[in-house]
Amino acid sequence: MTPGFTTAKLTALVSLLLLGTSGAGTGFAADSEAATPTNTDAADYFFREALVSEHPFRASADRTKHGGESPLGIWQGPRNSYLRGTLKAEGGYFDQGNAWFGNDAANIGASTNSWWEWVIHPGVEGSYHFEQSGEVYGRFSIVNGNTQDIDGAGSNVGRGSDGDTSHTAVENAYLGWRSGDYFSSLGKDFLDISFGMQQYVAGNGFLFYSQSSNGKNRGAYWSGERKAAEYAGIARVNYGQFKGDLVYFKANDNPDSDTKVGGITLDYSLGDFGSLGGGYYSVDSDIQTRDGMDVYDVRFQTTPFKPFDVPDMLKPVKFDGEFVHEENGDDLDADGWYLSVGYDWADLAWQPSLTYRYAAFEGNDPNSSKSQDFDPLFYGFYDWGYWYQGEILGEYVLINSNLNSHMVRLSANPIDAIHVNLFFYRFTLDDADGFGVQSDDFADEWNLTVDWTVNDSFALSLVGAYASPDDGAKEFSGGDDDWSYGMAYATYTFK
Repeated sequence: MTPGFTTAKLTALVSLLLLGTSGAGTGFAADSEAATPTNTDAADYFFREALVSEHPFRASADRTKHGGESPLGIWQGPRNSYLRGTLKAEGGYFDQGNAWFGNDAANIGASTNSWWEWVIHPGVEGSYHFEQSGEVYGRFSIVNGNTQDIDGAGSNVGRGSDGDTSHTAVENAYLGWRSGDYFSSLGKDFLDISFGMQQYVAGNGFLFYSQSSNGKNRGAYWSGERKAAEYAGIARVNYGQFKGDLVYFKANDNPDSDTKVGGITLDYSLGDFGSLGGGYYSVDSDIQTRDGMDVYDVRFQTTPFKPFDVPDMLKPVKFDGEFVHEENGDDLDADGWYLSVGYDWADLAWQPSLTYRYAAFEGNDPNSSKSQDFDPLFYGFYDWGYWYQGEILGEYVLINSNLNSHMVRLSANPIDAIHVNLFFYRFTLDDADGFGVQSDDFADEWNLTVDWTVNDSFALSLVGAYASPDDGAKEFSGGDDDWSYGMAYATYTFK
């Protein structure tokens, strides 16, 4: 194995983090492998180690920043110190027609028309605030994930005649310390250090959101409640408009690829103008193209007209984007990026917004001595339609590699508690030959999502989707029917 995260690299990252901190005050934030399809020639381009689904009401895990009373409270101490239980229950029903464009059995080894998923996630969390020495916090939780019948990815094919799966395991087990006012001259919570089984998120989840696996023998493929790494050490610095993370984690993937990632993430706020961020990461893995891989990441968000004296109609214009380069000696040289533009009509009824995004993930040229297949690593949910692009193709067929996509999103809030999205996607392949097909025209997809926040504890999501295959999808799947899909999903968090 080629060493990917050496002592020298760690020393350089620490130096960079400290250097960035010293000048910050002058300026202005899965892996669930589907069953091996019959179509083995193209399987590697669809089924990878970084596939996990998310849901908009399942927030990033760390709730220990919030104290206060709770019906599950165990102890309330001085200075907002606390110990309390946590419990979340969620589940959904999924139904589809002409799955895998009418050829599901040939692609995933079974027929999949409908299935159920549910998750129970109990735990305990707490925090103790010292008078002058910051705060110690931690969390312990377990996840029970279940699937009844064959899911859309075929991840539980072979689990008996019906695919029924149930699995319970530890999810979170970590401790941390926040500095509070201990470094008063440097600001509140200047330093935050944690270690254990925990989730790491960078930016909007383009590369790092979930470091665990769902589906297969763990169940709950779409629910994706498992997110925590097998272990992770995170040191966060917060200084004025500068934020930095130094991180090292081992993925909790299934099967275990012994993938370890170390790196640094930096974010710099530009106030109303936006923010800049990025990072460098080094990877060790039993996967050849990942082992010794260097990852370079640059991202931005901006509302370019907001700080300036321009017509009010220009101020809601917003842009965001990210560019990632991956290289690994003689094995890999790949790029992935996206650029989006959006506009909000906040003063109109229903507060509509419109977004267009183009995303490009390099694919492999069979004639090259190096792989150009972009590795999406451990991406996850940021919002509907982001790194799971399409509730059909993005969840069950395509991943963010050898793929170009156009997305148009129209959003509205008919009432405060209800949020509606209408999506259109156009998918093409970056390199049809590298994908094992003749045409790079793959498919079109429409999605309608409705999120209803019933109260502070209960949320309901409804999804309808429709995908039409083009020549590339027809050749890959062997089917030519339109694929329809519906879902109802509920989440209850005991607070």
